[in-house]
Amino acid sequence: MFDLLPLIYVSVSLDLHFCLQKFKDITVQAHLAILMPKFMPYRSKFNVSTLQVNATMKDHSEYDALRNVDGHSESSTEVEEWDPENEVRSRRRRTGVWGIVRRYRWMIDTALLLVIFGLLAEKRWKKHTQQRSHRFEFTGDLTGFAPRFSQQIVTFKPDNRFAPKNVSAFWDLETQNAWLSIVPKGLGYVLVKNQTKYDNLPTPIINYPNQTVFTTSMTHQLHCLYSILDAYSTLYTAAFSPGFSNPIEPWHMNHCFDYLRQSIMCAGDVALEGAETTFPPDPETGERGGSDGWDAKHVCKDYGQILDHLERETIGEEKWI
Repeated sequence: MFDLLPLIYVSVSLDLHFCLQKFKDITVQAHLAILMPKFMPYRSKFNVSTLQVNATMKDHSEYDALRNVDGHSESSTEVEEWDPENEVRSRRRRTGVWGIVRRYRWMIDTALLLVIFGLLAEKRWKKHTQQRSHRFEFTGDLTGFAPRFSQQIVTFKPDNRFAPKNVSAFWDLETQNAWLSIVPKGLGYVLVKNQTKYDNLPTPIINYPNQTVFTTSMTHQLHCLYSILDAYSTLYTAAFSPGFSNPIEPWHMNHCFDYLRQSIMCAGDVALEGAETTFPPDPETGERGGSDGWDAKHVCKDYGQILDHLERETIGEEKWI
């Protein structure tokens, strides 16, 4: 819309000039109409081509109708007196306004041009800031690939589906489906089709030749947490179930520990958390102390929007964690 403003300005300027010129012409014509008397064409009742003129006088009664019936000597036809000085002053006043408009028209044109340039600059600035605003989004995507997500207030509640009390039930279908329900298809591995549109892109993952593929921090964090739970459940089950075998890779666990530590520090969630609601009582005093973090409210991104975005851009359709 703003790109058409220069054309609109030229059109309006020409229309304004035409209207002002028309107004001037009408004003001049009105002045001439006032200053010059109106003459009606005279039609003679006599044939001037003949030399004989009938000099017979008509009855005076024809002229009596023109006399004032009230007996006044003044004519009943009212004629306004023309005041030349007032007319000249009025004409000068109108001409003076027109002269001022003509004299300062360049200022009006300049002001309109400045307004147009300002609107165009504002449009371009908004477009620029929208493109670069992702740089300042908290826990957002620095490259600009991910869109902005709306935020919502979420109350933390315990959910034993993800970490069952019976540790060996971690591999049950219900628990595995619960974890798969919170991750997108492809586990956040996304395909970037046009690298030139984004900046600060990391080195692409080499597992996808001839394609620019990256993973996503959030899904990486969930994968690490799942791996830690898997290792914990393996150790616990192996300790109490002889013959159980599920090899653990220590380097993977060490990676996940430090990765989650840095992720927690980066997010820096400072939501206030109150007294515990699920801790068992002290065996000696029976008191409950500390905080379990449940019932605290947090400002969170809309997780549904995040999943929709990651599945739109995914490199694969399989769900895994």
